[in-house]
Amino acid sequence: MKFPIGIQTFEKIIEGGYVYVDKTDLVYKLVSSGEYYVFSRPRRFGKSLLTTTLEAYFLGQKELFKGLAIDSLETEWIEYPVFHLDFSGDKYVKENELDSVVNLFLEKCESKYGSNASEVTFGSRFQGVIQRAYEKTGKKVVILIDEYDKPLTDTIGNSEIQDANRSVLQSLYGVFKNADKCIKFTFLTGVTRYGKLGIFSAANNLQDISTSKKYASICGISENELRTCFDDEIKKFAEDDNVSVDEMYGLLKKKYDGYHFSEKSEDIYNPFSLLNALSEKQLRNYWFATGTPTYLVKILKKNEPDLSKLENGILATLENIATFGNGEENIVAALYQSGYLTIKDFNGKFYRLGFPNEEVQDGFIQCLLAEYSGKGGLLDNDLQDLYEKINNDDVEGILLRIKHIIGQIPFENNEPNMMEIHFRNMLYLMIRFTGQNVFVEYPVLGGRIDVFFETNNCVYIIECKRDESAEIALAQIDEKRYAKKISASDKKIVKIGVNFSTKEKNIAEWVVG
Repeated sequence: MKFPIGIQTFEKIIEGGYVYVDKTDLVYKLVSSGEYYVFSRPRRFGKSLLTTTLEAYFLGQKELFKGLAIDSLETEWIEYPVFHLDFSGDKYVKENELDSVVNLFLEKCESKYGSNASEVTFGSRFQGVIQRAYEKTGKKVVILIDEYDKPLTDTIGNSEIQDANRSVLQSLYGVFKNADKCIKFTFLTGVTRYGKLGIFSAANNLQDISTSKKYASICGISENELRTCFDDEIKKFAEDDNVSVDEMYGLLKKKYDGYHFSEKSEDIYNPFSLLNALSEKQLRNYWFATGTPTYLVKILKKNEPDLSKLENGILATLENIATFGNGEENIVAALYQSGYLTIKDFNGKFYRLGFPNEEVQDGFIQCLLAEYSGKGGLLDNDLQDLYEKINNDDVEGILLRIKHIIGQIPFENNEPNMMEIHFRNMLYLMIRFTGQNVFVEYPVLGGRIDVFFETNNCVYIIECKRDESAEIALAQIDEKRYAKKISASDKKIVKIGVNFSTKEKNIAEWVVG
């Protein structure tokens, strides 16, 4: 079986004999049900492939769809003029970079359909070329824009360039309404949903299908598709790893499944990671190997959220996760739309969000440790040593190693409360990295334990104070009777009082009880 690793063009996949998970029934439903769409999915989720599938369909390339679902649905196969603008290949962090990309796109369109000297703005040029394509061919045009939001996510934190990029996009996207009589179909894909950025203020006719149940599986791979299209490869994978086929299905599900894009959607596998795993016959973190978006790291560093809550579940409304804003305030939406959180369940009013699978959970922890420290892999030896000390329940060794690691990590925000949150986040990340289930602000009757985790032999209760004393922290553990409220069977309970010094930006002292 040939796996289309890194191939995002429908025509190339079909002509090259690569495996293709047939989504064309949904493509037909999409083009038959409306005309203007915007659609968001995490990176590496097949958005570009979907866009090029639409392009091939509207170019009337019937031969590429032979044997697929749409082959028996479509009867006309009309060729339309298609304008395909892809923003994914460039960065837009400098002045006029977006202008250059848009200008090149328009020049190519104008070389085919002509230009008019009176059309000087991007919007007027785009509208003009759409009008001429319609008049020249007698067919309405199709507009496909891939990664429509990238010029804005690239410039989070740089308001001047972002405002300039927003102005360019407003000019382009405003054409959708003005040239409506000449347009057959419009489809925009992106990672984020810029509902309040104003880039669609003049194009209010777009239908957002990002959370539509009907199109929840139009990108990604469902459980049924996995078993239908890849069963033979999974059998080989199971044989290579000396496990049963059912066990291999379970491992793949745990590692790469779990995405939900509406409250009632079926489980969706990350296609990029799944295809890489089946090709390489290795269960690795392929999605994270491609890098975490820069804008997400900026948001997390600036806002310093309580990271432990991501693992335990966050409640959010549809409006909350559907609006990205400028990306610097709505952390939950940024994490959800980027694929780091997904819908776990819905109670009729609130979504509960959490990590979709093991790859995202583990990769997120490793990525943040590297990004927070600014040292990349330079902490690997320290973290390996911490792992060994935790597994050996070497309490003094654990605390010494944690202090040593934190001493290497810069505190970017010197406000005391933010420093305390950063400190607790680092505790959480380090302990979670070693494979332990760690809880921050763990609720028990009559209070909350600052940090709580278990090893095979011990239960750790850690109380943290800021600029006080470790003895006061330890006394609180006894005063609140935390140890008696923990079901630890025959495990040893280790009580630790910690004083975090904002002056030293590290652990100043600790006491073990």
